[in-house]
Amino acid sequence: MNIPRLPDNVKVHEAAWQAIRAIEATDNALAARIVHRIAALGGDPKPFNKECKSKIVKSLKEEGINVRRLRCSDIADYRIFYAVRKSGLICVYTVVYAKGDEHDKAYDKDSFHYKLIKLLYTNFWRECQ
Repeated sequence: MNIPRLPDNVKVHEAAWQAIRAIEATDNALAARIVHRIAALGGDPKPFNKECKSKIVKSLKEEGINVRRLRCSDIADYRIFYAVRKSGLICVYTVVYAKGDEHDKAYDKDSFHYKLIKLLYTNFWRECQ
């Protein structure tokens, strides 16, 4: 995979890199597009997308967790979950497959992805502040 240099204001958690490596195993081009989208967040941290209709973002915000979801046609059925800190730092938490049964599970408060985003935002990834 051709990995672009990430801007200094973008940090990617290992959970996101693991998801990207899993995607790369079956679709190298898709994994590269996801990394390019993450890198682009450094210059435009709030690109236009259908953010307002995201059930998981709305649910997390109700718990005081201000994350964003990037959904782009060129990365198909994957969503990138990240936060924009006041300092301008972009913290990418994970990349989630969201289609079919997996789509419904991704939005469940008991889902692995929901809990992971919440834990990384609130407790474990303090260096991304």
